[in-house]
Amino acid sequence: MHHSDFVAAIASIYKPNLYLELGVFEGETWNKVTPFCERKIGVDVASKRLSGDIRTQTTKEFFSDFNENVDMVFIDADHNFESASLDFENSLSRLSPGGCILIHDTDPEADWLFDQTRCGDSYKIVSTLEQRSDLNIVTIPCVEAGLSLITRKSNTRTELRHSRI
Repeated sequence: MHHSDFVAAIASIYKPNLYLELGVFEGETWNKVTPFCERKIGVDVASKRLSGDIRTQTTKEFFSDFNENVDMVFIDADHNFESASLDFENSLSRLSPGGCILIHDTDPEADWLFDQTRCGDSYKIVSTLEQRSDLNIVTIPCVEAGLSLITRKSNTRTELRHSRI
């Protein structure tokens, strides 16, 4: 299964009011999640010829003045550990209760994928996030690069519903 199909499947379950995609590339994932999202924002350093709200800027520039809550985030921008970590923390700080974050390039299957134009060293984020007691993380071996799904602990639909009672 291609990672874009998995992200779309998750979007079909979450049906996010606001979906954020960091690193749009050619728009494959962007287009596949469209039917399931109320609203989408994409961020990429290169100009894109895709429909929707795509911001041509770095993720750091984007987060400097973005203060909305998001329900689902897909991170696939700069492929280095430091950038992926910053994108994750910025996304987590804006994540709605019950939301999820997906990070691409977290389980490369071959050495040639460690090139900065492919997965880089962004895969290192997995071991860092696994050490945190406030997060759930599962890494799926989608195609050659892998995908990780992260949620906050104590943030399941049942727990959220019972906290409102």
